[in-house]
Amino acid sequence: MKQVETRHGPMWVLEGDAYVGRSLELYGECSEREVELLGQILKPGAVVVEAGANIGAHTVPLARACAPGRLYAFEPQQPVFQALCANLVANGITNVTALPEACGEAEGRVRMPAIDYGAPQNFGSVAVLDADSPMPGHEVRLTTIDGLNLAACRLIKIDVEGSEPRALRGAAETIRRCRPVLYVENLVAEQQQEVISLIDGFGYRQWWHAPPLYAPDNWAGRSENVFEGIVSANILAIHRDTPGGPPAPAIDPDNWKSPVPPIPRASLAPRVRG
Repeated sequence: MKQVETRHGPMWVLEGDAYVGRSLELYGECSEREVELLGQILKPGAVVVEAGANIGAHTVPLARACAPGRLYAFEPQQPVFQALCANLVANGITNVTALPEACGEAEGRVRMPAIDYGAPQNFGSVAVLDADSPMPGHEVRLTTIDGLNLAACRLIKIDVEGSEPRALRGAAETIRRCRPVLYVENLVAEQQQEVISLIDGFGYRQWWHAPPLYAPDNWAGRSENVFEGIVSANILAIHRDTPGGPPAPAIDPDNWKSPVPPIPRASLAPRVRG
């Protein structure tokens, strides 16, 4: 790992990380349009859940936005989790509970593949394996967002590489009780309808948010876009009884179109050791 200076403070990055780490190193930020959007939603004292925190590129600014409220950050990749904790310390963040666990619909165990962290690849696109998978890896705890037993929650952000439907089902009671804003990645082709239907079933209006990885007004002031065409497909969702929302038309759960080409589930297969 190496430390780089960013818009939100010093960050330890994995040197071979082709997206998050490289973006922070080149531009001093990563998908900053997400941070800008979610920062408008948060107020001091808010409670936030981030499932799939990675190294904390968004955790750090969101934790500052909700302080002294608590942010619960889940990240099951051990080296990535260690970088997350290092970045929280480096930036003086004290209102984050970091958990080295995966989020699903029930408590149990899953496996993280044996990633070659010395080989350049996208460490942010590593999907969990079933506990009985024959692929090499190590077990981690699988937990639910409902298991936090939160009395209040302002925002749930989910980016868990193909496990979004399961993480949503594992947050069902929290969503019904607290009616948080939901921000959910929805890029895997085989499950896009499932994610939209689940959120609709909770009584939410939904909008697409498709921020590019690169921003022309990036913190480092670089004009070259090495991530040309790299765009996320996220769902912003607000409960129907909560006023507000983007001026754009909401998603029709029965007739929608992805704002960017979805990816097949097979593309989440990582480069493993052995």
